[in-house]
Amino acid sequence: MTLDTLGARERQIMSVVYRLGRATVRDVLNALPGSPNYSSVRTMLNKLEEKGHLEHREEGRRYVYAPTLSPGKAQRSTLR
Repeated sequence: MTLDTLGARERQIMSVVYRLGRATVRDVLNALPGSPNYSSVRTMLNKLEEKGHLEHREEGRRYVYAPTLSPGKAQRSTLR
C-alpha cells in the first residue's frame, strides 16, 4: 500500500488528512485547492478507504476519517 500509486487529487486528500490527523468530508473540502464538490470528496474518501489508506468512525451523523498508517510508515513504503 503506497501513496505513489494514488492520483494527484487522492494524494492531496491524504496530505490533508495526515496534516489534520483526522478529518470529515467538510474539513477536506475546505482544505483542498480549487472548487471540488462535496460528493466528489466523499467518493474519493470512500475509495481511499477501500484501498486501505483510510478508516472512518461515525461521530453522530458524520464520518471522521483517519489514516491507517502513520505518515512516517506511509513515506517509507512509498520510498521502497
